[in-house]
Amino acid sequence: MPRFADGLERAPIVLTDGGIETRLIYEFGLPLPDFASFLALFSDEGRVALTAIYRGYMQIALDHDLPMQVGTPTWRAHAEGLARQGFAGAEAIAQVNGEAVDFLMGLRRMLGAEDKVFIAGVLGPRHDGYDPQGAPNAAEAEAYHAPQAQALAAAGVDLLYAPTFASAEELMGVARASAATGLPYALAPVIGPDGRLPDGMPLAQAIAAVDEGAWPQPLQYLIGCVHPTRFAEAAATSAWPRLPRVQGLKANASTLPPEELDKLDHLEEGKPEAFAELMAGLHARGFRVLGGCCGTSDAHIRALAGRLAPRKAQPSF
Repeated sequence: MPRFADGLERAPIVLTDGGIETRLIYEFGLPLPDFASFLALFSDEGRVALTAIYRGYMQIALDHDLPMQVGTPTWRAHAEGLARQGFAGAEAIAQVNGEAVDFLMGLRRMLGAEDKVFIAGVLGPRHDGYDPQGAPNAAEAEAYHAPQAQALAAAGVDLLYAPTFASAEELMGVARASAATGLPYALAPVIGPDGRLPDGMPLAQAIAAVDEGAWPQPLQYLIGCVHPTRFAEAAATSAWPRLPRVQGLKANASTLPPEELDKLDHLEEGKPEAFAELMAGLHARGFRVLGGCCGTSDAHIRALAGRLAPRKAQPSF
């Protein structure tokens, strides 16, 4: 399979998958404590739900002849996240992360989507994705995230992807842990409408620090878990990077801030066509990697693909 980094450089647009955890909870009615989507890998009804979710996303890539980045259900599959769900011991990291990668590889192979779908090994924050309180410093974060990064790399992912980080220090640590695997990797911090991470650091400053302090540098930066309007508002601030390091957005369906969405007992999914229109507008402004996060489904990603695919012929990876 051609390397993801080479294909990304050539592709004018790369889709991503949409929501996973919110769909497992609200669409399929599965309990998901701590947003630990890896739990679904270990029950029959969970596997059925994951198959339906991921198959729907992968089929969009095939139907519209667009490359797609699909993330493993491993946002909480780090040492403490695993232990909270009863998966104790160092071997659990390799077991659970390996199972997640094998699952997606098997589905991709069954659909014949190897040349369109690229598997991103997902690394999540040690604690809260929206609150920097208690986040580890860079050295602690590097040591903490390294075992999961290595497990995902060993399982054969195409790239590593670290979304929903609230602390610039932890972002630095996960970048270094990812870089040490030798795989391409992307980072997706959370930002507010002021263009700052929740810890107060301007996005431009955080990116400059990581680019200087981690080698190899991240392949790209995305923004995760915010609505397209919030992303556009942040992009207009002085905190936004002037260099084109931010390549795109995995967007929420709702305009509510993520910290408020986290407290809801129902799904805020909006209208897929309205979501697609906003995201297509970002593509017109030069953002190339676009997809969904909380509240989005295959309907949102399919609507987006329908707007983007006709613009020009897409090269194969």
